[in-house]
Amino acid sequence: MGNFAHRVTDTLLRSEFLPVKARMRLMRRIGYDFHPSACLWAGAILRSKNITIGPNSFINVGFFFDGHEHLEIAGNVRIGQFVRVITATHEIGPPWQRCTLDVVGGPVHIGAGSWIGCNVTLLPNITVAEGCVIATGAVVTRSTVPNGLYAGVPARLVRKLEDATSSRTLEPAC
Repeated sequence: MGNFAHRVTDTLLRSEFLPVKARMRLMRRIGYDFHPSACLWAGAILRSKNITIGPNSFINVGFFFDGHEHLEIAGNVRIGQFVRVITATHEIGPPWQRCTLDVVGGPVHIGAGSWIGCNVTLLPNITVAEGCVIATGAVVTRSTVPNGLYAGVPARLVRKLEDATSSRTLEPAC
């Protein structure tokens, strides 16, 4: 996370001046685990290469990933503007220092076909199950069940969505 070369590279790659296809090609070339059909729009902040993006997944502008633990984004995922994925936190400490210095955290997994609305925050140690929709502004503090619509702070199941029963032709991410 504190690697200067990574910070410089990350800053250059998030530029609006770099076409998205060139950005993705360069990121794969320098070691990011992104499927060739994945799309990461300008303005993303990735604080490490500890991320995997599956086929036909699209990540919109302003994405933030803290990079402490692994983030796995499965195939056909759509991520809205200004989504934050946080994989590190701290324990609650004693009264004289409520935030302990030791970093704790856990990975985040976003299941296939999910849609994460804009301004969503995903916290450590959660799985967004396949086929879920996370509504705008939600804060996901616990793992979800498949094909659920979640909203709120903290995010709660609003209703179940239909299961995928047939295969369909998928649109490319970029």
